Amino acid sequence: GFDKTQAETIVSALTALSNVSLDTIYKEMVTQAQQEITVQQLMAHLDAIRKDMVILEKSEFANLRAENEKMKIELDQVKQQLMHETSRIRADNKLDINLERSRVTDMFTDQEKQLMETTTEFTKKLRCLLAWQ
Repeated sequence: GFDKTQAETIVSALTALSNVSLDTIYKEMVTQAQQEITVQQLMAHLDAIRKDMVILEKSEFANLRAENEKMKIELDQVKQQLMHETSRIRADNKLDINLERSRVTDMFTDQEKQLMETTTEFTKKLRCLLAWQ
């Protein structure tokens, strides 16, 4: 036993405590309508994000395509430069070979000329020697 005043005080305290607990629980709880509104807002937000992602993907794809075209053009330019440089080197090499061939031919002609002159001189001296004897 409690007397009447003590019992009323305890009941009053328990009632206040229960009310505070219920208020806290109700504040943290949402109604089904509020939950549906929140879900719809989230779904709308997700749809907006999906649309933004699609736009971004298309934009990124367009950027990649443009970059690819730019790289193709640069590659073609490098290819043309390489072909031009290769042709120039071939022409230079042909010129060098022809110049060397011409130089060797001239050298051979000069040696032939010297050989003929030496042979002629030798023949003259031999005739002179033979004529003296």
